[in-house]
This record gives sequence, C-alpha cells and structure tokens, in this order.
Amino acid sequence: MKWQIKRINRVLIMGWSIIALVLFAMYAMEVTRGNRSVSYLMVFTAVTAIPPVILSVVYRLRPDSFRLQYWIVAGYMLMYAFALMTSKTPVVYTYILPLLSLLILYHNPSIIRVCGIATMILNILQIGRRYYSGEVTDLLDRDIRIQVLMMIICLSAFYFSAVIYNNIYENNIRYVQEIDSQKNAMRDQSIKLEELNRELNSQKEELMVMNEQLREMTMQTIMTIANTIDAKDEYTRGHSRRVAEYAVAIARELGMSGDQIRDVRFAGLLHDIGKIGVPDNVINKPGRLTNEEYQLMKDHTVMGGEILKDITIMRELDICARYHHERFDGTGYPEGLAGSKIPLIARIVGVADAYDAMTSNRVYRRHLDQKRVMEELEKGNGKQFDPEICGALIRLADAKRLPRLNLDDESIEIRQTTQILTRVIDRAEAKAVEDIHYDELTGTLSREGGIRQIQNSIRRFGRGTIFVFDIDDFRHVNEKEGFASGDRYLSMLAGRIKALSKETVVSRFGADEFLAYVPEVDGEQEAEDKAKEFQAQITEISETDPDYSMLSVSVGITQVATEKDRVMVLYGYASKALFVAKQYGRGNFFFHRMDISEEDDLTAGNKADLEHLAGMLVKDTVTPESYSRIMSFGDFRDSVRELINESSDTLHIVLFTVRCRGDEDLATEDINNVMDVLEDSIRHSVRSVDSMLRFSSLQHALILVGMDEEGVSQVAGRILTLFYRMNPKEGTEVHYNVMDLREYADRHAAGRKA
Repeated sequence: MKWQIKRINRVLIMGWSIIALVLFAMYAMEVTRGNRSVSYLMVFTAVTAIPPVILSVVYRLRPDSFRLQYWIVAGYMLMYAFALMTSKTPVVYTYILPLLSLLILYHNPSIIRVCGIATMILNILQIGRRYYSGEVTDLLDRDIRIQVLMMIICLSAFYFSAVIYNNIYENNIRYVQEIDSQKNAMRDQSIKLEELNRELNSQKEELMVMNEQLREMTMQTIMTIANTIDAKDEYTRGHSRRVAEYAVAIARELGMSGDQIRDVRFAGLLHDIGKIGVPDNVINKPGRLTNEEYQLMKDHTVMGGEILKDITIMRELDICARYHHERFDGTGYPEGLAGSKIPLIARIVGVADAYDAMTSNRVYRRHLDQKRVMEELEKGNGKQFDPEICGALIRLADAKRLPRLNLDDESIEIRQTTQILTRVIDRAEAKAVEDIHYDELTGTLSREGGIRQIQNSIRRFGRGTIFVFDIDDFRHVNEKEGFASGDRYLSMLAGRIKALSKETVVSRFGADEFLAYVPEVDGEQEAEDKAKEFQAQITEISETDPDYSMLSVSVGITQVATEKDRVMVLYGYASKALFVAKQYGRGNFFFHRMDISEEDDLTAGNKADLEHLAGMLVKDTVTPESYSRIMSFGDFRDSVRELINESSDTLHIVLFTVRCRGDEDLATEDINNVMDVLEDSIRHSVRSVDSMLRFSSLQHALILVGMDEEGVSQVAGRILTLFYRMNPKEGTEVHYNVMDLREYADRHAAGRKA
C-alpha cells in the first residue's frame, strides 16, 4: 500500500512541476511580446515554483505520506487561483483539468469532489470579476456558458471516473492483499519447513548414531547367542564365529558385497542355533550316536529354522539354519534338496561349516591336517559341496587368505552376557523337561504327555472313542495368512475339541493334528453324531468369521473296546480312518470299524485315491502344487488326455500302494528304497506305449493301453512277482486297484453334457 502512495505522490509532484514549467514558458513568451510584465512573471514564478520545491523536499523525507496529496492539491489550487484571476487567456479555467486527471490515480472521490467545488467557486469568482471589470457585459455570454458547462461536465466526469476506478482499485487492493497474505503464509511455511528440515537433519544424525549403536548391539547380541550355542560343545568354542568369517570370505570371493555380506555373516553366526534344543549329553557324546540320537542331531536344522523364521530384520537366517546340511547331490537333510534348489546362503555356510569341522578338534576326533582337508574338499566337490563355492574356498585356502580369528579379543560384556545366557538356557532346558507334557500354544498335552494321560484314562474308563483331528491344508493357511493366523487356528481348534465333553483328554500329536479321547462317547452312531455336530460348528465358524475363512478339519474315529487297548494302536486305526476321510474331500470324517479287516480298510483308501487321480487326469482341475513339484504330472496328464481324445484303444489305470505290516513305520530312506524297487518292477513289466508316474510318497500309477482286464491282471501280477523277488525290506507289501479310465472319461463327458 505504501509503495502505491509513494508512486502517486511522485507522479503528482512531477505533473504539477511540468504544468508549472509549461505555464512559465507561456507567460515568458507573453512578456517578450509585451503582453505581460516581468514583475508579473516573477510573482507567478514565486506562486507556482516555491510550493512544488517545498513539497518535493517533503516528498524526499516522507515519500509515502498520505497527507502529502492534500498539500499538493492545496498548492496547485493556489497556482490555479492566481492564474485564473490574473490571466487574460480565454481557456485559463481548464488549467485545473490536468490536476483532476492526476487525482484520479488516487482513486479518492472525496478529494476530487472538494477540488471540484473549489474549482467552481473560483470560476464563479473569476466570472464575477470579469463582469464587474467590464470585460464581459452579459453573464449569459457564449464563452461564459461554455466555461460553466465545460467545468460541470469535466468535474462530473472526473468524479464518476474516480468512483468507478475506486471500486476497481479496492478490488485490486484486496487481491494484492490476498496475494501478499499468501506470500507471507508461504514465507512462514518456508521458514517452518527450513526449521523442520534442520530438525529432521538433526534427527537423521541422531538416528544414524542410534542405528550404529543398534547395529553394534545386534552384533553383540548375535555374538553372545553364537557363543552360547558353541558353549554347549566344549570342543567347538568359536565355531560359529569362524564359520561366519569363512563364509564372508567365500562370499567376497564370489563377488558379493554390501547387505549380502552382512546377511552371510549373521547367518553364519546363527546357523547352529537349533543345537540349543539338543541335549548336552548327545552333543558331547564321544562314542557313536544311536539312530535316535543322530536324529536329534539332524533335527537341529529344522529347530533352528523354526526359531529364526519370524525374524525379518535380517534375511534368510531361517533358510540358512534349516538347509546348511543339505548336500549338492541331494543326499543331505532335512529335505534332500539338490543343486541350485539349495539356497545360496545355505550352500556357502555349509561349505564353511564343513571346513571348520575338519580343521577343528571335536569330541570324537582330532582336527585333520591341511593336506587331508584339501583332499576332502576335492573329494566332496560337486557331491557334498557346490563346485563354485567349494572352488572359492580352495583358492582362499591355497593362497592363505582365509581369516585367522583371535577368540580372546571379545569384550568383557560379551563374555559375561554369554555366561549369563548359558545359565538361563540350562535352567530353561531343565524346566522344559519338567513341563514337556504341555503344549504352550494350545494348552493341550504334548505327544508324550498325551500318550501317558490317555492310556491312564483308558485304563480307568475302559470304553469311549478316539478322535484324530487334522486341519486341512494347514500349510496354505500359514503361507497365505501368516503363522500368527495359523497359531490362532490351532488355539481355536484345541478349545473346540476340549469342549466335546467334560472328561475329554486332548493331546497335540503334530503340527496341525490333535488326538482326543472322549470316554462319554461310546458306540459308532454316537461317535458319528458327535463328529457331525463338531463339523457343523467348524463350518459355521468358517462361514461367519472371516478370520477363519480357510478353516476345515478332517476327523478320523475309532472305538475304545476295553481297558487293555493301547493308545498307539488306536491312534493307528484312527489315522487310517483320517486318511480315508481326506480322500472324500475337505471337512469329512470316517469311522474305523473293528469288523472291517485291514485289507478292506486299505482297499477303501486306495479306491478313493484312484478315484481322485482319475478325476485329476480327466477333469479340468488345477494340478496341486505338491504333485507338480514331486513329479512331472502335467506331462503325464497331457499324454493321457491325448490318448483319450485321439485313440480308441482301451485305457486302464492301475494304482500301486506300498504298506508296512505291523505297527512300525518305515524310515524315509527305507521308503525311497522300496519305491525304487517298485518302480524298477513296473519298468521291467510294461511296454513303451504305457506310462507311469509316482503319485505320492508310497504310490505309483500306471496307464496300460489296449489291454483287456485279463491282460491288466497279468501285468499287475508280473509286477508284484518282481517286487517281492527284488525287495530287500521285510515287512512291506504292495496292493493295487484298477479302473477303466476310458469308461470314467465317458461318464464325465456325459455328465457335462447333461
């Protein structure tokens, strides 16, 4: 606002000065012509020049003074009055018009109104002077009328122009003020942003310091845990640290850097964390381990993966812990992965772990000399070890570039914390042994505790029913909804099972399996009614509660006949019933009746499997992930469909199932050997036009083309003869079921058309 007043004041003074100069020049010319005297010119100069000079000085001192406009108007009116009263020029009255034009810039109607009134008064006085002096004899003279009319028109025009311009000016002022307000707000925001930026930079620096401290604390914590793990074996002090540094050296040799190196170091430090759950007497046993003890040792990989699976701040910790004992040729554990299917970080740490094991003293032997170590590495290259990773380690060892650690350089804090944590874990293990019969998550009995408790209850009641509950596709629940949701499913299911009756004894028998003994439920019909009631509750929960939308439970049932019945025998019957229930689809139950022979029970399960397999081959269903991973199911299905669509030959599908007589289950290695024998028997008995695949861990499927039922029976008999001749494992046998696949496909096609 002030800058506008300053500008207008400057324009008024300049305009006034220019008008005064013009009038001075005009009067000077009149003096030279003799129409004016010099004295008049001097007086006129004093009247017209002195006020502008004075006001120019005031303007220099206060250029934005609003009152200055009134002094300028007053000074100009003085000049106008002098010229009007003394000049004989006919149009002298128009000298006011330049001032009024300039005053419009002030957009101040009131000052123009005052000037207009003063101008009219001066013009009336001038007309009166001329009349009384005799210059004019008629007040209605033409010139006087023009003068008056001219003044009225001009003054009115200037006044209304000022009013209109004032509205425009006020709107402009509001707009300018709004713009200024926005500028000020933006400037304030800019200042605040600068302050916030400074604060953020300060916080960033603090976070960097805290992050460095956290990283140091994380490393110290992991070092403490690693030391605690190693402390369980008196011969492996520093093992985890050495493995971590060897693994880092290998990773660098392979071209890895940055976060990858960090992840490898952390994974190496924690790769043996699962040993926390292995008893000390097994880890430190100097002699040969029993099969059970060796299994405990192997389980440390799975346990380590479970311990680390929920840690997301550092990647692949659980992957490394779980798979670092896999072998490149697929003969390792726990899953028998081979080649590139073994995660890279597990392959790196596995090589480093093996190297440290060979170069360190162990409870069962002294360390190997370097020559022997290199021979073992060369021997295992491509078999036990990834060739590229093993080659990197050999290069590092040959060039003596592997790190050498000083285990005595640990801080006193790490050593003290390690001792404390070791004592805590030892006490926790002792307490866990006391409380091992309870499952912490579900509040049910553990497997061992459940066997004891249920056996005691059977002796007490001598009747009742055994139920085995299994959550369908529980792995997919964990994968899709997370492990926390899986835990919620388990807890909810355990609560529902406990509510079956007052005397129910519930044991968690597996990851997603519960064994329940209900003494009040006695008899097949009552057991099936209870199962229907339970399934109805589960269905209602899955349909009404979105948190349990994937919930589905299959149930196997068997009856307790006497107080002498054994838990594990009953569990076997109920498990077989559960297997049959699952063949009928999700959320079903099946009762194992004592009057059905084992042969009949197995046949029912095999028949359901065969029906399921035929449906997968013929119907437009999606191949389950498990099948597509175990075998090339898609290729097998495509070849079968091609035969159905393009050939008129008969097609029979035969499903062979391996079973073990007695109560003992086969070990994984024995199962693989038996299945290899069955596969060889099939291959030696079929033609090139026939097709086969491994359908499950205990089943082979065979497609026979262009054979009648008698021919199929002959081929199946030949396969069984070869199997029993070559099978080295006693106690195993093979059963088979046959289906006319073309007839099944025709029925399916007819059903679709209908």
